[in-house]
Amino acid sequence: MTTNMELVDLLKFGRYQMYQYFIICVPIMIVSMMNVNYIFVAEDVDHRCRVPECDIHDSTLSVEIPEYWPKDIDARCYRPVLNKEKYFENGTCSNETFTATVEECNEWIYEHNNSIVSELNLGCHSWKSTLVGTIHNTGMMFSMSVAGWIADKYGRKPALIICSVGGLVGVIKMFLSNYSTYLVVEFLETLLASGLYTVGIVIMIEVGGNSKRVVTGVVFSYAIYIGEVFFALIAMGVQYWKYIVAIVYAPTALFVLYIFVLKESMRWQLVNEKISEVKETLKFVARVNNISVTDKEIDDLSGDELTKKLDAIKQSETENLKDVLSSKEMTVRLAVASFCFFTSSFVYYGLAIHSVLLPGNKYTNFVLASVTSFPSDLLALYVLDKYGRKLTLQCSYAFLAVFLTAASFSPENLSWLTVLLFLLGKLGAVICFTGVYTFALELFPTSVRGTLFGICNTTARIGSLLAPLTVLLRSEFKALPSLLFSSTALIAALLLIFTPETKTLPMFDTIAQIEFHKKENKDSVQGIDNLGLEHVKNIKV
Repeated sequence: MTTNMELVDLLKFGRYQMYQYFIICVPIMIVSMMNVNYIFVAEDVDHRCRVPECDIHDSTLSVEIPEYWPKDIDARCYRPVLNKEKYFENGTCSNETFTATVEECNEWIYEHNNSIVSELNLGCHSWKSTLVGTIHNTGMMFSMSVAGWIADKYGRKPALIICSVGGLVGVIKMFLSNYSTYLVVEFLETLLASGLYTVGIVIMIEVGGNSKRVVTGVVFSYAIYIGEVFFALIAMGVQYWKYIVAIVYAPTALFVLYIFVLKESMRWQLVNEKISEVKETLKFVARVNNISVTDKEIDDLSGDELTKKLDAIKQSETENLKDVLSSKEMTVRLAVASFCFFTSSFVYYGLAIHSVLLPGNKYTNFVLASVTSFPSDLLALYVLDKYGRKLTLQCSYAFLAVFLTAASFSPENLSWLTVLLFLLGKLGAVICFTGVYTFALELFPTSVRGTLFGICNTTARIGSLLAPLTVLLRSEFKALPSLLFSSTALIAALLLIFTPETKTLPMFDTIAQIEFHKKENKDSVQGIDNLGLEHVKNIKV
């Protein structure tokens, strides 16, 4: 018969857990590249109106405004009207060749064809390139909730595979020549794929266990940052948007093989009383982690033994969103976590977009902004564990607000200072981005974790949906986007006052456990004594 020590060994973090982490992080890296693709694929391209009679030879065309162009006329959208009589007299274009009137143009000369702006001939409609990012993030918003529901209802594994393979739809964009169709595919691509963020972090937390919660959040974030750095390097080296799309999206077809290599979360299986599946997974864990436990010993384990050792709770009734909203404690947790997700995503993706607008090379600046994430996450790993989740998030939100505001008002002739202050603000944003994932997962019980995490990620997508639009605010006041990011961050820091510190709390499985813990520990959020914890673990729904 399996001893307690042998079962504990089965649950320790080992090669199996590292194997699961790795195969989950690979599609996360790919999806993270998809989620920033529009920064370069749909970037604005310098252009001017084309005058067909004057701009004849394609090899000599330039976006530089010709000498004959009337002054104070926006060459990106309007062109002078040709006086055909005078043009046919001398056969050249000059100041005398045009009338005093101007008209909107429908043909343009572009600086390069590396973006859909030139290939789809979007011209002076700069809002159209911005709309691509907004449509992408709209799809993400719906995807997060749907993926969370699928993960809770049908399992983490099928939800992860659907999201990992779903991005393959994006390959279709290479063959499109119509802007509206492009937007539809952009939406479908992200609708199918972006829910991977919700499913990926949930299954990683449940595979890694309580002791690895912070490390799991950092590993998850690193997968995103590595993907972004790879994307920047791909964009820098390839530049042409169709090649970028092919390199990023085509490999997703391989993730269909995850049907055979990915294992379901044992915690989800236990909560849903799939005992035989848990035992099969344990047998695999024993082989991979080289634990001296026979298949028969695992088969002899009862469901109650597995539930107790895995620290899970069987549910006699399924908890849902209605139960969440009927609990004041859960409603407050969900509301605050949702706003923090909104803020973290709004600031994080906003800074990614604005990094290419900093002084200097746009590719270099994007790489610098992405690389900044790595030391930031190491710092997050330390401070989240030492000072707790709540205080770390509050200080980080305040930190990024200070440095982003300072960057906005730094002297224009000190471009290095602007970039440095911006990167320091990005450091704070990354700590918040990492910390809020770990914090939210600890706030929610297993029974509704996927659903509530999906809701939080949905609000995050609202933030990332609005982020591309902040570029348009620069025309009104250059510092306005940074001031908006900063004020939102300060509000999030204040709202965190209404949530508990989760560093020393167990991973609860039901809403009833959380309510019981809240009732028994009104005066303390620092921990839970052994007797109280045992009572909590015995609470059933």
